[in-house]
Amino acid sequence: MLRKHLLLFLILGMAMHFTIAQTGSVSGVVTDKRTQEALIGSTVVLQGTNYGSLTGINGEFTIENVPSGSYTLKVSYIGFSTLEQSVTIGSGNLNVGTLYIEEEAIGLEEVQVFASVVEERKSPIAITTFNAQDLDERFNNVSLAEAIQNTPGVYTIQGNGGYGDQEVYIRGFDQSNVAFLVNGIPVNDMENGRMFWSNFAGLNQVTRTTQVQRGLGASKLAVSSIGGTVNMITKPSDRSEGGRIEYQLGTGAWNNRLRFTYNTGESSNGWAFSFQGTRTTTSTSRDGLSSIAPGQGPITPGAFVDAWSYYVSLSKQINNKHQVMFWAFGAPFNRGSAFAVDEATAATFGIEGQIGNNALGIYRGELFNARQNKVHKPLTALTHYWDLDEKTNITTSVYYSNARVYSVQPRDAEAPVFLNERDSSDIGTIFTTDNLINWDYLADQNRQDGRQVTVPFPNGDVNTPSVTGFNSQYYLESRHNNHNWIGVVSNFTKQIGNVRLRSGIDLRFYRGEHFAEVFDLLGGDFIINENRFENEYNLLDSENAIARNGDKTNYWYDGIVNWYSFFTQAEYTLNKLDVFGSATLTFSDMQRVGYFWAEGDPSFDNFYFNSLGKSEKRNFTTYTLKAGANYRISGRHNVFANAGFFTRPPFLSNAFVDARYSNEYRIGLKEEKVLSSEIGYGFKTSFLKVNVNAYYLQWRDRTTESRTAPSDNQGMSIQNVPDVQLSLTGLVSTHQGLEIDFEYNPVSNLELTGFVSLGDWTWTDVPPQSVNGPNGNPVFVDLQEDMEGLPVGTSPQTTAGLGFHYTGVRSTYMGARLNYADKIPLRWNPDDIANNFVEREDILNNEFGDYYTVDFYAGRYFDLSDDISGRISVSIQNLFDQNYVRWASYFFDQVQPGIGFPRTYTIGLSLDF
Repeated sequence: MLRKHLLLFLILGMAMHFTIAQTGSVSGVVTDKRTQEALIGSTVVLQGTNYGSLTGINGEFTIENVPSGSYTLKVSYIGFSTLEQSVTIGSGNLNVGTLYIEEEAIGLEEVQVFASVVEERKSPIAITTFNAQDLDERFNNVSLAEAIQNTPGVYTIQGNGGYGDQEVYIRGFDQSNVAFLVNGIPVNDMENGRMFWSNFAGLNQVTRTTQVQRGLGASKLAVSSIGGTVNMITKPSDRSEGGRIEYQLGTGAWNNRLRFTYNTGESSNGWAFSFQGTRTTTSTSRDGLSSIAPGQGPITPGAFVDAWSYYVSLSKQINNKHQVMFWAFGAPFNRGSAFAVDEATAATFGIEGQIGNNALGIYRGELFNARQNKVHKPLTALTHYWDLDEKTNITTSVYYSNARVYSVQPRDAEAPVFLNERDSSDIGTIFTTDNLINWDYLADQNRQDGRQVTVPFPNGDVNTPSVTGFNSQYYLESRHNNHNWIGVVSNFTKQIGNVRLRSGIDLRFYRGEHFAEVFDLLGGDFIINENRFENEYNLLDSENAIARNGDKTNYWYDGIVNWYSFFTQAEYTLNKLDVFGSATLTFSDMQRVGYFWAEGDPSFDNFYFNSLGKSEKRNFTTYTLKAGANYRISGRHNVFANAGFFTRPPFLSNAFVDARYSNEYRIGLKEEKVLSSEIGYGFKTSFLKVNVNAYYLQWRDRTTESRTAPSDNQGMSIQNVPDVQLSLTGLVSTHQGLEIDFEYNPVSNLELTGFVSLGDWTWTDVPPQSVNGPNGNPVFVDLQEDMEGLPVGTSPQTTAGLGFHYTGVRSTYMGARLNYADKIPLRWNPDDIANNFVEREDILNNEFGDYYTVDFYAGRYFDLSDDISGRISVSIQNLFDQNYVRWASYFFDQVQPGIGFPRTYTIGLSLDF
């Protein structure tokens, strides 16, 4: 028996020795078939096993300690077709040589070049890129605005919690000072520079690549990239036929999402077409309100959503020199938004750490939200790519945007703010015990005997009989912000030796239409078309003007902006050195066209009586100068530096004393000036990447919005002025900071990421002001000691993040990310101090505490047949259900905190065919 056991152990030992000895490795290089460039970070695996590797700096890979046998070598890289090759591995190394893979999307490289998407380690700017797989796996359930906050210096707030309410801040600058581009086309509002994510809800579902360029950015256009540039590349048509259907269920700003995608693939004659359509809705409410009105929003009460989005892409390869591409995107939707709950209201109604809505109430037995939006802003573009020869090309894109947008606001005809104070004595009449507005009670108040009036010759027509009816004190007003915008961007590129020259034009023609209408009279018959001071909104309608549902009221004007920009850029590459320089010259003009002859406040007759017709056209000439250099010390180390100086015109919304009511330009209007510099260091191997960069930026001659100041202004040299329009110019802010990020792959199937951002953003100079006073006379205002040294508001000056992404289990991925924020100042603007809406102590004493959130996600791919595959995914946001303040503003002596979402989840199922 012992001999048998010894013989068995001897046989097993020999078998184990033979098995261990029979291992080998496989190596090779992965290269872009079209450009012949190495593809760093490609995934190379032996299908059906856990053996794999990532390609290094030169595209090389090696998979070691592989048991001998036959395998399928699978190579994948985002944006490229997957390559599969049979290999047989023995006891040595199998070198498969160079593996060429081809771009999957038609024209993707051309779009990215046109849009100034740049490559790490070759461009002297700080960048973070999110590819299609990142967006599909790690951020599948969140908006694009929330995904990019996992970047140094970037912070996203959820607004008041409605669908599309996000705002993005980069290095302390709000969205009006960050350039947002879709396929290289600017989409910031031409009148105020803002990015309204609600107009682009659903963009994350059609985006293939998003690159955040902090600081000056690589765009050749004269864009407002003071804080940075967010460049979004949509999905071009794919080369292969197929599609996807996906359903997601969850909580957050929406509950249900159904998405359908189909690609025809490239036909034999060069045509390709892609379509994606998405439907997003809410289902049930929270906090016991679902029994009152199902379908009114899951997290923020009343924040329902009924949204569609669509995207089409059509491309044609005419010949080897010409290609055309058409794409269109739109996201029509209805939604409910919210008014934040201030501290006094929270105390009165016992609201603790919950998301509330001061616009929500009960009307005719149903839950009713007075803050609603209806949006449709389609964007279409036609692009022509022309390769004159191997070193010369011209790319031209013509685009058109047609926005139809309105939001609904509650109004009190006799007060500046609708229901500003919520006193406990009003519970049972105006409010319910849980802070819901009793709209039926307000409608009854509109029909009290004292509200019944007789208006002779309404609207000045002597042939119209007198009108008798109830004059509503409380009503809803819809505010419309429509526009028509057409633009052309053309780019000429020429390669001469080691120098690449680019030049072109950026032309924009924009007309915005702004007006208010009576949306709902809440039981009344009309309103008197005048403000609370009994001054007429429109003297053309006489002093007896009334407005019924659908009639224009309050204001009506157009804003016109024309933009003519010329740009040039030179890039020089020699061995380890990359240098670039660019310049733009822009001629722009703005004009206001008023359709109401507003009477306004008697103190400002010169301003408000000058509200009708065309304003003077104001012209500006501005320029941009940028330069930078990147030096690759070795294959692992690089350093870069950049600097720039540019000027830009003030926004139209800030250029007038009051754009809604006046054609009068502000005194002291200047071009704003920005000086920026940055240095950085990068370290990269096949498994570790680290970036460190420091920046300094000074912004001079900043301009703020204008508001009417009360008569009791403090700390200001104003004499005998009952009311004054304070709109500040010449302000200076300084932004400086340090950013660090890393990516570490200890093994091929585990990725660890992290970042830290330390900022110091303050107002450093507030010169004495000369502002428009009554009858057009200048008024002296000294604000210097009130603002200097105060932090720039809203965005935290310290942020950090950690994350991991694991793919070690076959066909499965999982990951988590932690985001941390600290030193969050109150949301405020310099004009808030100037107008006595907030004081220095309010800002300094209301910095919010730090917080962190953890998000988790996971998914598993599966095959149903040779032609149908699928994926099940899940994600959980705010995993530990932290209660935190994401941002806060100060309004009428009360802090209004923006409470972050509690724990939410999303579950998804998709099928690819």
